Amino acid sequence: MKIIETLDWILDKNDKRINGEEEYLLNIEFVHSLGLKCDCVGWSKLDLQNPRADEILSAIDSFCKKNGWKARVIYTRTYADYASDWYEIVPTAFKDNTLCDYDDEYESEQGKKVRVFNLRAYHELRPSPKRWSLESMLVPERFRDACIRHNITDIDFCWARDKGKYQAEQYFHLYCNYQIPTIALCRDITVEDKERIEALGGHLPSIAGIFYKLQQSDFQDCYLESNIPECNIAHAYLQRIYYPMFGEPYVDCVKNKFLIHKNFALILLQEKAISQSDLMPAMVVKELPRGYTLSRTVMPDRPIASCLQHSIAEYKKLKSTERPLRLISEKDALKLLRLAKKERKEDFKKAFAKAKSVDIAETSYAPVLPYYLIANGGYLSDEYELLSYNIAIEETKSFTGELLTEELLETKPEGIVIAKCPDGDKVLLCDDGKVIRFSHEEPVATEEWLSLAQFIADAINE
Repeated sequence: MKIIETLDWILDKNDKRINGEEEYLLNIEFVHSLGLKCDCVGWSKLDLQNPRADEILSAIDSFCKKNGWKARVIYTRTYADYASDWYEIVPTAFKDNTLCDYDDEYESEQGKKVRVFNLRAYHELRPSPKRWSLESMLVPERFRDACIRHNITDIDFCWARDKGKYQAEQYFHLYCNYQIPTIALCRDITVEDKERIEALGGHLPSIAGIFYKLQQSDFQDCYLESNIPECNIAHAYLQRIYYPMFGEPYVDCVKNKFLIHKNFALILLQEKAISQSDLMPAMVVKELPRGYTLSRTVMPDRPIASCLQHSIAEYKKLKSTERPLRLISEKDALKLLRLAKKERKEDFKKAFAKAKSVDIAETSYAPVLPYYLIANGGYLSDEYELLSYNIAIEETKSFTGELLTEELLETKPEGIVIAKCPDGDKVLLCDDGKVIRFSHEEPVATEEWLSLAQFIADAINE
């Protein structure tokens, strides 16, 4: 098993005579002197697998001692290269415009009310497990359909009502019938907690000697093998009582984990009901790791059976109703691109020269030409970068070469690369006019748009 440690760190200056802006500039200057990058105030990330990690930590320590500064850190530890019979579902967040302003409330088994989301599901372009808060876990209907086909009774589903006007894959709240009674956690560590820090090992002891404050620590959760029930899907739900300075104490969710056994996970993957990126091997251990403590879980509140049945009946009624496809015209998309460039000039490149546009008009990039005549590349959003014409050609050549070596892909997409994502995913304009987001982790399309105009509009509104 391999330990993966990462730090997010920043310098703090004790001398209050210096103002914030000056301190930020000094922070940034020091980070750059180490050959690292940082944000606008000096927060920088360091992967401790970096061959220079010890050198960089030593430089931070020396700088602080020499100049009377201190360093603050957020520590994250995960594990790799281990085998597991269980996978955690890793949800992504709903888009801001997916959730409606109001929700359904159903009677619960504990006599309270359970909140069930109302959505505009057409905003979610990639069907996958989703959440808005720790309390929630929703899955797309393809996940539910696979469970029904394979007679999986470990979980129940409650439909999240779709208030959108367009056709879309539906979502369901997930309620599990098997509880994992404990989670092994490592939290609330301070640099003064010498005994636990030594027990946890890795770089943590040396980090505690360099950084004056461990602002936050994030360790991968573990599960005792003896506590995992015999089932396909199990649930670990942890609550914590908070005591605010003013007002009454309140209970809030701090962990909401769904584990899928590897055998059923394989079925879900084969049926494309879930993607590999939606799963993470769970740390299931025979003994409690040093430095960890066991926390007891509870069964969360859930709608009564008649409410679940009512929600499914409402879902079936919606599915029997015809709804229009969401269509965006090229005129609409071009208008959005002009507006985005006007508002964020620094994010876009100059328009492609009209005199050279004839060259593009005779290529497979002709459909992209109207957009290039506004901006020959640029950031449509934080998630999508429209590539300039020349870079797009090079990316297409590279991507096509990679596909030739891909042996596990039965049907290979035919098209051109037009955009990319921060995680390495590529966006392709396919020969049939559709646009897909192609995963860098596995040879599969994770999102799909009916047209180039639809992609441009959704990317800008991301």
